[in-house]
Amino acid sequence: MNNLNSDKKFQCPSCGYPLPIYFKYSKLIRCPSCGSNVFLEDDAVKVMGKSSVLSDEPSLLSLQIPIEIEGVEYTPVGHIRYKTGIYAWDEWWCISGKGGYWISVDDGDYILEKQIDYSLSTKNPDDFTLGKEFGEWIVTEVGESECEGFEGEIPELILPGKKYKYAHLSRSDGSMMTVEFDEEGAYLYSGKWIDPYEIRVKR
Repeated sequence: MNNLNSDKKFQCPSCGYPLPIYFKYSKLIRCPSCGSNVFLEDDAVKVMGKSSVLSDEPSLLSLQIPIEIEGVEYTPVGHIRYKTGIYAWDEWWCISGKGGYWISVDDGDYILEKQIDYSLSTKNPDDFTLGKEFGEWIVTEVGESECEGFEGEIPELILPGKKYKYAHLSRSDGSMMTVEFDEEGAYLYSGKWIDPYEIRVKR
């Protein structure tokens, strides 16, 4: 299945600029001309306000520049920055032949994650406390973050200012999972650490 090179053709409702839709399942795109957040749904478009301009931070990843990890090519098409207090990190929405993945960049650490079907025993964020065990998994971090801004296109309606709670879980073999909570429910992501020296940028 080819998720790239979408045949969708939309124009920004604010300025009329042709929106470059690269991922056919995108739900939200930042207009590169006027900075409006444009919600995409079927054949309709809707402006959802302005997006914050993200400051440049050193990263191996750039929009539309493919990378290769362990022989698999990923193309970043969206970029979100989250913050909690004065601390911030980046998440990149990437497309490959195997579907969509998130790559988190946190203080030089890279994590490749993919959403999976929820299988934990609870979806209540209050049940996730440091050190609590869920079978072979143990909660190693809990917190709340806020979307600072985004660029490109993403598969969810995540606007600047949106907050969500999260929990990180680890297993003795080095595997990790992330649980994110919002007003609609809980979402589970399976992840693994990536050595940045194993990321090959394909310019």
